[in-house]
Amino acid sequence: AEALNKVLGSAFKLAYAGEDLVRLIDTSDVDHIIERVKSYDAAVLGTVYQLEKRTVTLNTYEKSPNDRTYDFYLDEKYGAWENDVPSDDSEYHAQIFTNALQALVESGSMKHVVVVETPRTSDPMVFINILEEAGIPYTYLRIKGKLIKDISFSFDKGVKDSLAVSKFQPGFIYPIEAEVYENERPVYREDVAALVVQSLMSLDWSESRILEVASSPNPLNNFVPTKKQRTDLDWCFNSALLENSLNSETISPAQIKEFGISTQR
Repeated sequence: AEALNKVLGSAFKLAYAGEDLVRLIDTSDVDHIIERVKSYDAAVLGTVYQLEKRTVTLNTYEKSPNDRTYDFYLDEKYGAWENDVPSDDSEYHAQIFTNALQALVESGSMKHVVVVETPRTSDPMVFINILEEAGIPYTYLRIKGKLIKDISFSFDKGVKDSLAVSKFQPGFIYPIEAEVYENERPVYREDVAALVVQSLMSLDWSESRILEVASSPNPLNNFVPTKKQRTDLDWCFNSALLENSLNSETISPAQIKEFGISTQR
């Protein structure tokens, strides 16, 4: 909670997250996860996490004072000690994902899950197949571009990029090549986080979809608000840009090129 509040305090006015909003979870135990997600109706998951081996927090689920576990990070933690951890293509990541989905389904209250494909993901179909087998409606986000931090982000400025959203047709999904991350325009982490929330607000929870997300090719959509504009009317300023992008999704250019799909809507 302390680390979370440092982030909130620097970007938002009067924002605070209490200890009751932070729940430690043993991802190897489905029943333990279920106890933590009861009453929730939506969740956000990643695919392949960055792992760091650490001591289990005292008075939680450790069996001895020297028990070790893997902390995992959806994005990248600067300075994380990644020695002696499972590789990015290890089955360990799929097992974490499977356990989480099983718990979400068995909790009885979960209606939709948003999944963010991380740059470490070498085989996205592993996770899409697990989602399909679980039978819970999902929104799967593929970020096409290197993630960077918006060092000037604040609630008053809000979303910086409207983002280009393309919909993948059902079928085999290929990994995003490393060169793509380097050659495409970078994507702000803060905008992706806002898109996750906006997708839950704008899209139908009863449907599943795979969306490719890239930086907007139209710089006119990327603007900084003037001092006269009010910032207290929306959950996130400029979030309407993301709402419009989600409502105007097109077929992914990658699949148009590969399969010759018609671009008519």
